[in-house]
Parts: sequence; structure tokens; C-alpha cells
Amino acid sequence: MRNLHRSVSLLLVIGLLVSGCARSPEAKKARWLTRGDSYFSRQQYREAIIEYRNVLRVEGTNARAIQQIGLAHYELGELGQAFPFLFRAKELDPNNLDVRLKLGTIYLLGRKPQEAKTETDFVLGKDPKNFDALLLAAGAATAPKEVDVVIKRLEAARPDFGDRAKLHIGLATLYLRKQDMAKAEGAFKEAVAREPKSVEGQMALGYFYTVKGDFAAAEQAYKAAADLAPVDSRARMKLVEFYLRLQKLEEAKRILSEVTQKTPDFLPAWRRLAEIALAEQNYGESLKALEVILKKNPADLEGHLLQGRVHLAKRETTEAIQEFQQVLKLEPRFAQARYQLALAYLQAGNLQQVRVELKEATTVDPTLTDAALLLAELDIKAGALQPAIEAMERHIVKQPKLVAAYVLLGQAYLAKKDPAKAIEAYHKVASLASGDPRGPYLVGIGLLAQGKRAEATKQFEAALALAPDYLDPLAQLVAIAVAEKKLDAALERVKKQIARVPKSARFHDLLGRVYLMRGEMTPSEAALVKALELDPSLIDSYLALGQLYAASGRYDQSLARLNDALKVNPKNLATQMLTGVIYERKGDIPKAQKAYEQALELNPRFAPAANNLAYLYAEHGGDKEKALQLAQMAKEVLPDSARISDTLGWILYKRGVYQRALSLLQESASKLPDSPEVRYHLGMTHFKLGSREAAKQELAKALKSNSQFPGVEEARRTLAELK
Repeated sequence: MRNLHRSVSLLLVIGLLVSGCARSPEAKKARWLTRGDSYFSRQQYREAIIEYRNVLRVEGTNARAIQQIGLAHYELGELGQAFPFLFRAKELDPNNLDVRLKLGTIYLLGRKPQEAKTETDFVLGKDPKNFDALLLAAGAATAPKEVDVVIKRLEAARPDFGDRAKLHIGLATLYLRKQDMAKAEGAFKEAVAREPKSVEGQMALGYFYTVKGDFAAAEQAYKAAADLAPVDSRARMKLVEFYLRLQKLEEAKRILSEVTQKTPDFLPAWRRLAEIALAEQNYGESLKALEVILKKNPADLEGHLLQGRVHLAKRETTEAIQEFQQVLKLEPRFAQARYQLALAYLQAGNLQQVRVELKEATTVDPTLTDAALLLAELDIKAGALQPAIEAMERHIVKQPKLVAAYVLLGQAYLAKKDPAKAIEAYHKVASLASGDPRGPYLVGIGLLAQGKRAEATKQFEAALALAPDYLDPLAQLVAIAVAEKKLDAALERVKKQIARVPKSARFHDLLGRVYLMRGEMTPSEAALVKALELDPSLIDSYLALGQLYAASGRYDQSLARLNDALKVNPKNLATQMLTGVIYERKGDIPKAQKAYEQALELNPRFAPAANNLAYLYAEHGGDKEKALQLAQMAKEVLPDSARISDTLGWILYKRGVYQRALSLLQESASKLPDSPEVRYHLGMTHFKLGSREAAKQELAKALKSNSQFPGVEEARRTLAELK
């Protein structure tokens, strides 16, 4: 019995040890890997991802789990989520050819052929007959010599792969690059002849006819591919994209609805429906589609990302931030989510956090163009010019045809007072986008900075020839004429452009200002009123009219006319708004407030009235919270308005939110450099932030005009204190 007791005890000990081992991290990891592999082999990729993520909770650098999560996302078509895992998998095992091919495909789809070529060259160096690598090389070849080399490779592969449609699709793609349409068409048709039931062959033929401009034949080929493939297939989605390209939205939505009805678990169709609804600003429909996605897969990163974008579009900033943070909680290396989170923080005015997220996004994915551009733009606004220049020059090396990078590079050099380099960057804009009027316009701005008015004038005229309704070059031509004291020439130039574009509200506004500079009040008034008839949202036209009436002292006469107009049409928004402007100029603040409030009753999101009313509330003892709400709403509706930026910035200043106020007031001052009131607001903000020299400069500029702007005495006292 004693021996039996010892045996039982021994068995209990062994059992406890085995049980302990089963609960050990290593045992759990092994079990999760096995489950993940089992799910993966059965193409249950979402379930596999969950198991592999469990492994990473125990061992964050487990190469197998990292690789398999990347491959699973890839198979699900979630390339943005697949990329960071596949990239890390390549770092851990550079010789994994399958991973490198998948990465190459993602690069190619992301229009990064050089990065794709790097991957294919490596694979073909190890395995010269790797068929997938040969096809990927065909997609990545862009330079004429590269194209010829890959054609020879594919021709040499005919004995091994000549019966496969994909070989001929690859050849056809290369012939397209050589602009040999006859050979390309022949190769595409041979692909279909070799494999009549090849979905890829029909899709490729559809692509060819799309490039050729034969949309009827393209539609036939895409339909054939969709008929050959299952309902929940890439071919069906390709047909949807084809219809979207032709702006046949109803056809695209009809197919997507059919797919979701027949295969409700096919999430890419639901996502596309959500994206289309978002693009149409049909936020309710977008959220309905996303609700289906997230109910079926609560951890769907693309779904949460899209839901965050919908909240962002609706200006529901808090909700957007929460969604993006949830995505990043599930996948911290999802660069696109970092970028979207940065946009949400930008909407909230949290510039410090914007920078944090943008830097993280570009660290995770250095090729994320939008994030890099936004970071450079913020650097330029903050005066950090060299980092912006270096970032854009790095980007241009990788993407030499990225127009936006050259625009920002020129802007940075211009701010650095190096117009020669700015002009060089702007010439690149003009050459890359020959039909874009920004090219010659920006070159003109650079030449103007060099004092070359005659050459700048030619560039501004060239911009107007490309886009007759483009205000900025016309405004520059007027500014040049005014600087040369040629007011007659300025007037005639604006009239000439109005004859070409008679319904441009901004051109009439400019005409009114030229008349005002000439001291011709009656035609100035007529032009400004015409501008407001064409576009009642032009804040500067109201202000110009207010200045005109104030200068002539015709307050009561103007108000009588406006009152008569309101009797005829009490819902005329422009008249109600102008009434508020006149009362404000007259100094009758209560009546001005009432007029603006009545304008907002007619249109609760009418930014001009919201802006002016917010300013009056802030300056004259009104509802401070309401003032902030109105200014924020006005900024949402007209985000580029310098006047609104000034109002919102000044309200934030009064609330002690100096850093957020600073960026808004800097923006306003850059657009309204001659406004003493804006300079005063900016100077006081610098003063509160301890930037004494900047404060001194801005306040001095404000007082230089000798205008009696609100706050002039405080500006004098503060400047004296600084001195």
C-alpha cells in the first residue's frame, strides 16, 4: 500500500507538471500557432489572424506569426494592413521569396514600381524561372530598356509557360508600355485564346480596351470575366470599378447590392458601398454598410478606418479620433490610420498631436505621400523651412513626378527668401502638369519675389489663358499695375477678364476694389453688390461695402434702401447680412447683432454672419461660448477664409488658448498682411507666448498704418512695454 501511495503521488506530481507546462507561455504559443496554421490552410484567414495575434502577445517578434498575419491580410485583400507585417517578415527572413513577391505586388499596386522592381530582381536572382516574379517584373518595368529586357525574359519562358494566359497578359502589358497597340492587342487576345475561361485574361482584355478608349468592348470583356468568376470575386469588383470610372454610379451600386444580397459575408463589396456613400456625402448610407461589416467582424480594421473617416467628414471629431485610436490599438503599425488620426487632430486644432501622428505614420511607412506632404506643409507654416525642404527633396527622389512635392518645395524656398530655387521647383510643376494653371502662376510669384515684374506678368497671363476664371493671377496683375500707379490699366484688365467670365463673383469683387482705389464710389458699390448677388458668401465684399459706406457716411440712406429691399423679400440673405455690416460700421452693435442673428435664422450655417456675430459677441460682452461655437462653425464652412481665421484665433486668444490661436492668426496675417487689426491680434498672441521680438514686429506693423482699429491703445501700451 505504501508503494501504491507513492505511485499515486508520483502520478499527481507528473500530472501537475504536465498541466503547468500546458499553461506555460511556450505551450500556449505552440497551440495558437497550430490553430492559426489550421485556420490558414482552410482559408479562414480572419480566424487565423486572431490566433497569430495571440502569439505576438507572448512573443512580439515571432517570425512565423508576423509572416502569416501579413499573408492572411494579403489574401483578404487588406493590403494596407498586410504591408507592415510583410515588410517586417522580410527583415526577419530576407530569403523568403513568397513574402518578397507579395510585397512587390503591394508596391506595384501602390504605384511604386522601383520598390516592386527591387523585390522582383531579388526573387529572379534566386529563381530565374519563378513565373510570378516574371509577371511582377512585367508590371514593374517602366523605363524602355527595362521593358525590352523583361520582354526577352518572357519570350524565353514560352516553352515552360506558353500555355498560360498570364504569360501573354504580361507580354501585352509590356507592349502597351512601348505603345505598340497592335502587338498588345494580339497578346491580350492570345491570352484569351489559350485559356478561354481565364478570368484574368478577360479582365486584361477589358483593361486594354479601356486604355484604347473602346469602352463598349471593355465593358463586354469585364462582364465576361464577372460571369466566369464567382459572385464574391475580384472580377465582379473590377466591373464595379469600371462603371465608377465611367461615372455610372447606379450600375456600380446595382452590382454591389447584388453581390451583398447573394454573398452577404463578402466584406469588400460592403466596404465599396460605404466608400461610395462617403464620397457622395451620404453619411447615413455609409454608416449602414459599415454597421454590417463591423457586426460580421468587429475587429475589421478597414471598417473602423472607414467609420472614422465618415465621422471626420461629418466634423464629429471626437468620434473620429476614437475610431482611429481603436484601429491603432488593434494594429499600431497601420500608417494610414495614423495619418487619418492626424487629420482628426488637425480638425480639433491640436497641432502638437498632429505632428506626433504624422511623424509616426511616415516612420512606419516612409512612402506614405499624403502624410509627408501634410507634415511639410505644417513645417512651412511654423517656419521650420529646412526640415520641409529636406523632406520634399527626399520624396522627389522617390517620386520625381509628384507635383505637390514641388509646390511645397517652392513654397519653402520662397519663405526662405531663395526665389531662384523656388522658381526652379515651380518650373517643374509647370512641366509636369502642363495644363495646370498653378504652374505658370507660381513661377510668376517667384519672379515677382525677384522683382521681375514684366516676366511675372507674362506668367500670370499664361495662367489666365489656361484657366480664365482663376482669380489669383488676375489679382497679381492688378497688384502689379497698382504698384506701378497704373490704375487705368488695372481697371481695364479686370474688365477684360469679366467679359470672358461674366459670372465670376470674385472678379466683380476685384473690380469693386479697383474702383474703390480710384475713389469712384458709385461703380465700386455696383460691382461689389453684383459680386454678392453672384455669391452671397463673399465676406470681403461685405467688408468692402461696409468700408465704402462708412467712408461716405451714408449709413441711414443705405439702411433705408436695405429696409425697402427686405420688405420686398424678407428672406434675402445678402440684404440681411449687409444690414448687419452697416449697423456694425455705424456703431449700433445691438442692431448689428440682431441682423446677423436674423441672417442665421435664414441659414444656420451662413459663415459670413456667423463670423461677424461671433466677433461682436466676443468684443461686446455677448455669450462667449456661443461666440466660439459660431466661429468654429464658420471655419468649418469656409476653412480658407482669412477673416474667419482671425475671428476664431482672437476668440481663442481671449480664452487663453494661445498656441491654437497662433496658427490661425499666422494664417490670417499671411493672407491679409496689410490689416492692422490682424497684425495687432497676432502681436498680442506672440506677446502672451513670450515671443517678444515677434510681438514687437507685429505690433509695430499694426501701428504703422495709423488706423484707429479696435485695440489700438493696447497695442501702443504693449509695444512701449516691449521697447
